[in-house]
Amino acid sequence: MRQPDGLRYALLGVVSRSPHGIHGYALRRQCERILGGFWQVNFGEVYRLLDRLCTEDLIEQVARGSGASLTTRKVYCITDKGRQSLDAFILETPADAPRPLRHELAVKLLFATPQQLPEVLALIHYQREVYAKQLQLVGYQRRKLQRLAGDTFVTGLLIDGAELTVRSELAWLEEVAAKLKARYGPPAR
Repeated sequence: MRQPDGLRYALLGVVSRSPHGIHGYALRRQCERILGGFWQVNFGEVYRLLDRLCTEDLIEQVARGSGASLTTRKVYCITDKGRQSLDAFILETPADAPRPLRHELAVKLLFATPQQLPEVLALIHYQREVYAKQLQLVGYQRRKLQRLAGDTFVTGLLIDGAELTVRSELAWLEEVAAKLKARYGPPAR
């Protein structure tokens, strides 16, 4: 589960790493690079959060450039209050908790009858294919990360976590199918 303040502090963190300031478009691109494919970040959300961070005096809009090179984009820098807030967030105990099993498939398993075993096994097979595609996407993110310049160590750790999660789901689905077959016998043809 994504912590409600996670994206807010991701934006604040990217702004903090930009000593000369950063505009919204570059901020979004940096977030996507850092967060990989884990969070989808849209422009509307970025600009809403930037406005809120400005209102709370965590960032400030600054002018950038001079004369003809003055940019028309809003450029943001972190404030002292923003740095303190980011530091406090970093050291705070995470609020994320393990998600309970809330798959749609779990509800189907709860109410399926033994006579529906072939159909249920087909659903499990379909779900495995979905997770296999997700595993391919994680692999794509890993390869993409390897091509990036800069320190990508922590993003690599996030990709490791995503891969372990998907592999865990795949293993669970295999176990569910095996246990259903063992309990109710081979599917009728």
